[in-house]
Amino acid sequence: MGAVWEESMMPAMLAGAEDAVERRPAAPLLPAEVLGWFNEGLERLTYGDAISAIALFEKAIEQSPSFSEGHMALGVAYALDYRIYPALDHLERAVSLDPSSFAAHFKLGQLCFKLRIPQKGYAEMAQALDCSTTLDQRKMVGELLREEKKREAGGYARPWWNKPFSRVEVALAAVTLCGLLAALLVYVR
Repeated sequence: MGAVWEESMMPAMLAGAEDAVERRPAAPLLPAEVLGWFNEGLERLTYGDAISAIALFEKAIEQSPSFSEGHMALGVAYALDYRIYPALDHLERAVSLDPSSFAAHFKLGQLCFKLRIPQKGYAEMAQALDCSTTLDQRKMVGELLREEKKREAGGYARPWWNKPFSRVEVALAAVTLCGLLAALLVYVR
């Protein structure tokens, strides 16, 4: 995982984590203890203590499972603690709970770019742009897209693993495999 997720990526994931959490009128409907755990978790996350922030965010979403900002913050904390699959799960959950959240789409897209999943990253950035309400949010998306384009231009082309193989490719692989198996049988005898 070190080749994909590097120490230098931590500040980028943390950047704007507290500022990106959008306060909505629905927040006062949450129990006071949930908001307390959430705010304490944000404070711990700001100081770089992802492990204790995870514990606090987990408490908050255990009490309020539909708290999208809690899922988003927990996803960022998991990413900072190098637990990528739970990070993706919670960021995706935040997006599904609140499809109009700029922060959730932005953080999910940012993580996808860091993990070199550009198709999904571009899709999330398009959603983030649709959800943006300020010029600063649009600038954040534009800057991240420019960085990703620059990285792609200087790197190697990576295969897209999300499209099925054609019949010709499957047949070619089968013939090659049969040929290798036959050669192995002849060699063993």
